[in-house]
Amino acid sequence: MVTTLPRLPVPKLLQRRIGRAIADFRMIQPGDRILLGLSGGKDSLTLLHLLRAMQRQSPVPFELGVATVDPMSPDYDPQPLVPYLRALGIPYFLERQNIYERAQKHLLRPSYCSFCARMRRGV
Repeated sequence: MVTTLPRLPVPKLLQRRIGRAIADFRMIQPGDRILLGLSGGKDSLTLLHLLRAMQRQSPVPFELGVATVDPMSPDYDPQPLVPYLRALGIPYFLERQNIYERAQKHLLRPSYCSFCARMRRGV
């Protein structure tokens, strides 16, 4: 059972720099709908909390949602994200794609990274 989550403090310096970059490059316009790719790692979770803090404080209203592509690897389980994001009140979209099985079937080199890089390029 998930209870109320503590609000994670976002460093003010980081918030200011992110806010300035968003304003300078006009990255977010009023009414934008932002879909953040979330792996569950420290980088994407940090960006999620930065965007949530900005959403609460920004004079520019925008919507925020989160999506994860589950490659169906035995080493990756996105399920813990479901209750976490529900508790945060953020719309969450989970897409399962059996990338792991395809990589095993078509892998010509000993690295999954090369397979995924080729898939991204559409090769």
